[in-house]
Amino acid sequence: MPLYLLVPLFSAILYSLGSIVIKRALKEKVTMDQSFHLSNFVLAAVFLPLLFFETEAIDWAQVWKPIAMGMVFFVANWLTFLSLKKGDVSLVTPLMGTKVVFVAIAVVLLMGQSLSSALWFAAILTAIGIFVMGLGDIKGGSALWFTIIITLGSAACFGLSDVLVSWWAGDFAKLSFLSFSCLTIAICSAILWLFQKCPSLRLNENGRKWAWWGALLVALQALGMGYALSFFADDATGINVVYASRGLWVIVLVVVLGQALGNQEHQQKGKAFWWRVLGTVILTGAIVIAVVDRAKAV
Repeated sequence: MPLYLLVPLFSAILYSLGSIVIKRALKEKVTMDQSFHLSNFVLAAVFLPLLFFETEAIDWAQVWKPIAMGMVFFVANWLTFLSLKKGDVSLVTPLMGTKVVFVAIAVVLLMGQSLSSALWFAAILTAIGIFVMGLGDIKGGSALWFTIIITLGSAACFGLSDVLVSWWAGDFAKLSFLSFSCLTIAICSAILWLFQKCPSLRLNENGRKWAWWGALLVALQALGMGYALSFFADDATGINVVYASRGLWVIVLVVVLGQALGNQEHQQKGKAFWWRVLGTVILTGAIVIAVVDRAKAV
């Protein structure tokens, strides 16, 4: 397996843990807006130091590119927090795996690249696995479908932002591109906060540690994915198929650490949860196919 694929693998584990922790913060009465803004500000704080490690010349005429990418990411992140507020992490996080399909489509439409038949099959198999994960909740009513729709919207926006990182980062200067994109996200968050008439960002005592840890974990996994997509831009789809293993990891973490983290989805959902487990098996197959295919190509 190409060693660079370990980066999205670790990012997937961090994201899964972060999503469970953020869900716990929301249960502890931290509002969605508080957690969302905190996450964006921590993201900027984690990425800004990359400016001091930049070795490439910055093309300031291309500064609109990291700004545009940051705005797309901002929308994607807002939809993610909304879906976590409305739905279970064992459903939302696996559904985010459909980003692989959106990336595959975006790569073809925007970058003119051709994908191997194995990677296309992996992307399609990923989508099937995601569908199976939600099969046990198919009668969940309008709330379920609302969660599914906004999660798919988030996956599409994240897929587009990943392709834009792969496509544009080298035009501006890779590390600076990531820093300016995350600075844009923080600025968008600050503007939204002003339009919301400056709601209090003071977190309650019970939810404070969960919100901060969730924000930090999500920021660190984003750093890993940003690095992978910037420096291995020719394999955006392979990276994202491996990253889709977060659907598997969130299931594992809910079972193993659920009680410690205040998450009882595996006990409350009954058969629906085990449909999600079956979906993770299919998803794992997609990941293996993608990794083997990329190993042959490298």
